[in-house]
Amino acid sequence: MTSFELFQQIPRMEIAPLQTPVHRCGRIETVVPGMPALYVKHDDYIGPLVWGNKLRKLEYVFAEARRLGADTLITCGGLQSNHARTTAHAALRFGFRVILVLNGVPPARPTGNLLIDFKIGAEVHFVSTREERQEKMEKLADDQRALGHKVLVIPLGASDEVGLPGFIRAMGELKQQQQQLGIKFDYIFHPSSSGGTQSGLEVGKRLFEIDPRIIGISADTSERELKEKIVTISTPVMKHLKMDPMFDEDQLSVDDRFIGEGYGIPTAASLEAEKLFSEQEGILVDHFYTAKAASAIIHYAREGFFKPDDRVLFWHTGGTISLFQ
Repeated sequence: MTSFELFQQIPRMEIAPLQTPVHRCGRIETVVPGMPALYVKHDDYIGPLVWGNKLRKLEYVFAEARRLGADTLITCGGLQSNHARTTAHAALRFGFRVILVLNGVPPARPTGNLLIDFKIGAEVHFVSTREERQEKMEKLADDQRALGHKVLVIPLGASDEVGLPGFIRAMGELKQQQQQLGIKFDYIFHPSSSGGTQSGLEVGKRLFEIDPRIIGISADTSERELKEKIVTISTPVMKHLKMDPMFDEDQLSVDDRFIGEGYGIPTAASLEAEKLFSEQEGILVDHFYTAKAASAIIHYAREGFFKPDDRVLFWHTGGTISLFQ
């Protein structure tokens, strides 16, 4: 059985239409020096409430939960986590209970993703730091099992071997779109944090035999740590698919220069990118993830990184609800 046939056998639960469009950003090309042909892949169009790219992973996570007979899902994130909100929202359709563990000080007046978490009836628990999330999830899982529930704990961003196929499949989607457009992308830029998106893209480009250079722009994690995560997440899936050879950290491109003061804290460059993309293209990007990836593309262009005939894809992963906080 081929790697592709093995991939096709992985259970998936269809949640929403995922053939997200690719559009050219011609106006930005004219105002940013050194910018080649720039396109955007609109995963911010997924779902009825800007569900974003996390839904790609959740199609496989929910299928695994159904296979295991789980009735309760537990996951985590920051107060404005798109992954947490999307998991809680999408799960309603399939009858799963969702418990969220969010780190940060709960505001007196919830806004953005946190407000939606409460509106849709998710059970939310707060912890002070990121480091406390895993222990809290495990404790809640034990409590729920003691009550007779079957539980699936979903890691941050659904970034593990269960969620990974979502972005492998996305690369197959992109290959078809390249054929329809009659072009090949030289670079894919995307925001990166938990490593799941880049893991899937890297495996997917090998499975579907396309060869853009994938550059993950870190939102909060060092280059070394993020590369380690990507290899760790990817390896068991590649073994399952009988893909050889495996890739190592030296074959990955991660840039951690655009983090600034930390997760969710805007930089001068990310604020410029927000303004440029919204006013020139009508594209909203959020300062947690997408604005920093957008600012990286602008920086690369200005420093003369690209060749004039390059084609660059900005994979917009969603997240614009967090603008309203």
